[in-house]
Amino acid sequence: MKNPKLAITNIYGKNAKKLADFAFEFGFDGIDWSLSFDLSERDFLRKMDMLKGFEVRYHCPWPRIDIAYADQRAEQAMHLFRLMIGLISKAGGRYITVHIGLEQSSVKELDWKKAIENLSALVLYGAELGITICLENITTAWTNNPKRFKTLVERTGAGVTLDIGHVHASRGKKLLEDFFKLYVLSNKDRIFNAHIYHTEIPQQDHVAPESLEQIFDRLWLLKSVTRCDWWVIELLKPDEILQTKDFLTKFLCFYEQKS
Repeated sequence: MKNPKLAITNIYGKNAKKLADFAFEFGFDGIDWSLSFDLSERDFLRKMDMLKGFEVRYHCPWPRIDIAYADQRAEQAMHLFRLMIGLISKAGGRYITVHIGLEQSSVKELDWKKAIENLSALVLYGAELGITICLENITTAWTNNPKRFKTLVERTGAGVTLDIGHVHASRGKKLLEDFFKLYVLSNKDRIFNAHIYHTEIPQQDHVAPESLEQIFDRLWLLKSVTRCDWWVIELLKPDEILQTKDFLTKFLCFYEQKS
C-alpha cells in the first residue's frame, strides 16, 4: 500500500492563498479545511479554487452545533450540515468529518436514538452526492468510549476519522496501547482519515509530539492495520507542523524498510 498523504489544516484561517503557498513550499499533499458555518457559496468556491493541486477534505469543528440534541436544535444542525455537504459536493469534495458531543461536558442534552437516526440520515445524504461522512472520536460525550464509538459507526454506516491525540487524552488510567487498539481494530476497514499529534490538554489545545518515539506505536498500528491514506498534522504552529512532518517522514521510511 502507498504511503498516506500528509495534510495540514487551514492554519492561516480563511487565507487560502497563503495556505497553498505554505503547503507547496514544504511538500504537503493535501489540505484538511475546517469550515465556518457562515460562509457564502461564492467565497467558498473561490477559496477552494486557490487550493487546486491539492486534495482537499473537510472538517466541521463546530462546538454545540449538534445533530444529537434532544430538541429542535438537532434539526437546525441537520439543516446546516446538509447545506455544507451540498457546498462540498460543488467543490468536488469526497470526505467530511463531523462530531457528536463536541465540547459537551455531559450527554444530558443529547439523545442516543436521535444521534443514530440523524447520523444515518447524513450518511445517506452524503452518499447521494458522493461524499463519505466520517465521525471523529473526541474527548467528550459518547465517542471517547471505543465501544460506544464503534456502535455509532456500525449502526449508521459512517466512516471514521481517528484522532490519535484524542485517544491519548481519553484513555484515563487505561494502558494507551490497549485503548488505542480498541479504536483501531474495531474500525480498521472504515478509518479514512487520521489526525496526528501527541495529545490534547484542556485550555492548551493540541500538543505536538516531542519525539517520534512518543507517537511511534500509534503510527505503527495505524499504518499496519488500516488502509487510511490521509494523515492530517492537526497542529497550528508552523514550526511544530514541520517538526511533526519530519517525524512522520522518518517513520514511513522506517516502516517501508521493515515491512
